[in-house]
Amino acid sequence: MLWKQRWLALLVWIAITAVSYVVVHGLADVYQAEAVILVDSQKIPEKFVASTVQVSVQDSLNSISQQVLTVSRMEQILEKYNLYPAMRKTKPQEELVDKLRHDLDITLERGFSLGRPGAFRVAYQAPSPSVAAGVVNEVADLFVTQNVKTREQRAEGTSEFIENQLKQAKVSLDVQEAQLSTYKLKWAGELPQQETALMGALSRLQQELQGNQDATARAEQNKLVLENSLRFAESSVSTLTRAASAAASNPSLPVATVSGPVLSSARLKAQLNDLSQRYYDDHPEVRRVKRELEQAMAEEEKNAPAASNEIPETPAGNGITGAEGTPFQVELDRQKERVSATRTQLQVLDQEIKGRVLERQRIVKDMAEYQARVEKLPIREQQMASLTRDYETSKGNYRSLLDKKISAEMATEMEKSQQSERFTVLERARPPEAPIKPRRRAMYIAGALGGLALGLALSLARELKKDVFLGEWELPAQILVLGRVSANAPPPAFSWGGRD
Repeated sequence: MLWKQRWLALLVWIAITAVSYVVVHGLADVYQAEAVILVDSQKIPEKFVASTVQVSVQDSLNSISQQVLTVSRMEQILEKYNLYPAMRKTKPQEELVDKLRHDLDITLERGFSLGRPGAFRVAYQAPSPSVAAGVVNEVADLFVTQNVKTREQRAEGTSEFIENQLKQAKVSLDVQEAQLSTYKLKWAGELPQQETALMGALSRLQQELQGNQDATARAEQNKLVLENSLRFAESSVSTLTRAASAAASNPSLPVATVSGPVLSSARLKAQLNDLSQRYYDDHPEVRRVKRELEQAMAEEEKNAPAASNEIPETPAGNGITGAEGTPFQVELDRQKERVSATRTQLQVLDQEIKGRVLERQRIVKDMAEYQARVEKLPIREQQMASLTRDYETSKGNYRSLLDKKISAEMATEMEKSQQSERFTVLERARPPEAPIKPRRRAMYIAGALGGLALGLALSLARELKKDVFLGEWELPAQILVLGRVSANAPPPAFSWGGRD
């Protein structure tokens, strides 16, 4: 079949090969330029300055791509390099922008650290090598510039947000501080931290109360002693007054007779009174004075009748008239002075006792006040705990935001100085020397093989359509062949109406 149609197959093969050669030869050359942009890591160690822009390279690249491949920038590139001149006559500007975006090929490359992207490529194909390189370099520069701006904006936005939060935290902290200060001023003396001072004040007041009670008891005891002394002194004054009156009414009575025992007994009574205030009754001195007083009183009683029967005589050369200047008067004056002094001491003691009583009332009042404060300590402690908890929370929040603000400001300065993670053009696009397509040799071979395959297919198809018996190999094995007729043999002279 192929041999019979060999000229047809050869003709088709030659024709298809020639047509494919002409078509492939007429295709325009396409050049591809490519730039490599490195994702450069942060220059300053993160333990010193932590970046506030925590965005993955993939997300950052997607975001920056939307900003770089805007309509305005794509139109500028289209106009600058006069891209797609044939399509400008028939296609609107929007389609040209979409085609440029589609033709720009942006691919990520994995780095060597934990599979993180370490770089990405920007490629573009154009009929001119210089145009392809120019478009790629301009887009790469846009990526680098936009990345710097985007990171700065994010860092400044973070810093501004933290600044606003810090101001709000400062207002809240000031309110908490004012409330806490007002509470401390209002309940000064009842605060939990003053418990030790309150207990110390109570202890001091108890000691003062005990001292006041002891001093009052001593003053009362002294008052009793002075009252006894006053009574004895008044008794002595009364006795001496009577004796002086007796001496004055009986001038003839010897002074020694009247005054001796009386003065002695009065003196001994006063001495006994003083000793009784200091010693017990069993004291030897007290007992001695008591014995002398008894003897003096006995002598006074014995001398009293004799004195009444004696004729009064005035000693010669005495020079004193009546009772003036006698020992009665001297002793009487001394006892009166003693009474006056004792009364003065009693008045002083009364004033002291009154002062002690007032002081005791003050101490008891202060103790009641401090005790009331101590009893209110649990309530104040609970209220103080609530205020302090809110204050400490606000204070901790303010300190945390202040630290974050300082870190954010440092991170912003790092972004502005381009010391953080950034895009760097590692390899700029250069005009390619050889086109990337079309691949003419492969297309020539493909066209020739296609023409050959098409010629063979046409030849086979033509033979199959004739419905012709090709040879005895098509017959079943049990069919017997009676003879063979050559294709060049003359036709037979007769026919039975069938085929040759």
